[in-house]
Amino acid sequence: MKTTEQWLDGILSSKAELDHWLERQYIGELTAAKRIRALADTAPEKFKPVINRIAGDETQHAFWVGMLLKTRGINIPNVDKADAEARYWKPILSELDTFEKTAAAGHHAEGMRLIRIRALAADERVDSDIREVFAKILPDEEFHERAFGAMTSKEAIEVTRNLHELGLELLGLEA
Repeated sequence: MKTTEQWLDGILSSKAELDHWLERQYIGELTAAKRIRALADTAPEKFKPVINRIAGDETQHAFWVGMLLKTRGINIPNVDKADAEARYWKPILSELDTFEKTAAAGHHAEGMRLIRIRALAADERVDSDIREVFAKILPDEEFHERAFGAMTSKEAIEVTRNLHELGLELLGLEA
């Protein structure tokens, strides 16, 4: 299991690791937008506007990361061929049988991403173009974590915590 500091040191020590991580962010943002748009279809009516906003934000983030990939000469990955569900989400998705649990899982996932985005955006060792993109993404992700938390209950957050921790293990990360 890697701490955030170990993770950041790792991606900064290898151009290949950093490029791969940026590619995974692009894939992750696009698949998140798709997954969240699907959630809007089953959500209570009162939550649909905020869920659609979050999906739109994720699409915008994918665009920003995609531009970052292009300016760095990194090929844009084919999202259809990427196995984006195989890591964090695979053991979680089958257990999300209510909207509340799904929103709780979103709350956990956004919180996990925030830890890394904050570290990346603040570390002076990170190239300024990358820091700038993730500094733009940061306030949206903070909103997403709060919004998903507001759409669920403390009980659902606790019930899904073990699923979140399993997902972290699959990623090899500590919370």
